[in-house]
Amino acid sequence: MTIRRVLRWWFRFLWLGLMAVGILAGSWRPHTWFNYYLRMAILTFLAISVIGVFAFGFVCPRCRSSLLMKSSAIFGAHPCVCPKCGVSLDEPEKSHDKPT
Repeated sequence: MTIRRVLRWWFRFLWLGLMAVGILAGSWRPHTWFNYYLRMAILTFLAISVIGVFAFGFVCPRCRSSLLMKSSAIFGAHPCVCPKCGVSLDEPEKSHDKPT
């Protein structure tokens, strides 16, 4: 599996998580003002958690730098490299693990 395919999987995870939060938000009906604010706090926490997991998962496997700014190039068909270490995102994922 290439690095690009792994990053696309993370992107699908983001959308599935956000859709789950949206479905949960649509299914809850507030009965009191306290219930409303509690549920909104829970939904906000869940949405921020999903986006945070996405941000920490969208990294280069070699240098662990963030690739969020390159996301438009990653989902295109053009070659793309990590801006920090220069690894091609079309290479196999396991070939750049750090040796211990």
